[in-house]
Amino acid sequence: MSGIVHAVDAGLHCLGKQNEQTLCSSTAQNMSTLIAYATCAMWVTVVWHKFTDGDFSIVLTLSSIVQCLGFFLLTIKVRYHKNVSGLSSKCLEMYIIFFIFRLASTLLKNGYLPIDRSGDWVYQTADIMSAVIVLQLLYTMHKTFPDTYQASHDTLEIFKAIPLCMFVAIFVKGDLNSSPFFDWVWTTSMLLDTISMLPQLWLLTKMGGKVEAMTAHFVAAICVSRALAFTFWLYGYSEILPAGHTVNVAGYTIITAHSIQLLLCADFMYYYVKGMFVGGSRTVVLPHMEV
Repeated sequence: MSGIVHAVDAGLHCLGKQNEQTLCSSTAQNMSTLIAYATCAMWVTVVWHKFTDGDFSIVLTLSSIVQCLGFFLLTIKVRYHKNVSGLSSKCLEMYIIFFIFRLASTLLKNGYLPIDRSGDWVYQTADIMSAVIVLQLLYTMHKTFPDTYQASHDTLEIFKAIPLCMFVAIFVKGDLNSSPFFDWVWTTSMLLDTISMLPQLWLLTKMGGKVEAMTAHFVAAICVSRALAFTFWLYGYSEILPAGHTVNVAGYTIITAHSIQLLLCADFMYYYVKGMFVGGSRTVVLPHMEV
């Protein structure tokens, strides 16, 4: 894995080297952010016109694309500020584990993919790009700017929950992949996705609640991504009922997991909107956690 990280870092370094001096400017940072949003909008437009016939399943693909945008906004934050303060390594590591599980299912099976053409490769490509960006962020955090990583605040013991997610998935998996193993793999990825953001929210709260604007954009993008995924599964969860079952445990588990994701994000989003749009501040303030 270290070899992949080095390769990714070298590639991004080459792309950014020629503009390195420009990145110090606040105007340039805002322009990069605007370009990121514009590129995402263009990507969505192309997908909408070329890879779907208006089927509702495009919502799931949009969820993956917006998630990728969120991680890319983090790279902008790190590149311009040359520090990783406010970022949780444990959160990023959880996302790598999550992507491994989900891609193990979606690259080999199509049971949980969008049914339109965006499920042929666009959806998976967005996940792969997200995973590559997260690897780059982890490398930057621990090799490039390790002195700025706030390890003393990144203390949530989230990895202890991984075996529990894997165990629970055995009993609540669906059968859309027509394979007990790959259905378990996908369900495990969904449960991991549900808790992956917890270390980031924990760290931000322990920092005293002040969230630098670009970090806030990242969490907000993840929240939008999860809202899109929830909307998709709310529409289609009834199709998850395994053959021979009378109670749709798998479908209800999917809805519950995505509901929890939205609830975890709801409090942050309240302060995000209040700080960024009502108050006009570049800093979002969360409630302080006494420890």
